[in-house]
Amino acid sequence: MGYSGPMVTKTAPDLTPGYPSNGAKLGPAWSALWAELSKANRRKDTFLDGRVLADEVAPDYGLDPSTLVALLSRAAKAGLLTREGRSVQTGRGKRVRTHYSICKTDA
Repeated sequence: MGYSGPMVTKTAPDLTPGYPSNGAKLGPAWSALWAELSKANRRKDTFLDGRVLADEVAPDYGLDPSTLVALLSRAAKAGLLTREGRSVQTGRGKRVRTHYSICKTDA
């Protein structure tokens, strides 16, 4: 995957008016998450591991990765993202982690 710093390929939509885009840290972090998800949307497998993505983006904005994982979850509940559990090998053995992709639109 390889996070390469803030780069917006499409404006990240808000969950509610002004949230999360108006946040001093959360807004730019959300834009970075959306940019990475947008890039992934051009690949055959459009899903990204939410935990890995949050771990890569959060330090650049002074946020805890769990804050971004929660934001990804909220975006999925709001219908902006699709999520699925996938088995991954971690240092603690096999785990199921949530992977996210931007919802396809019929535009």
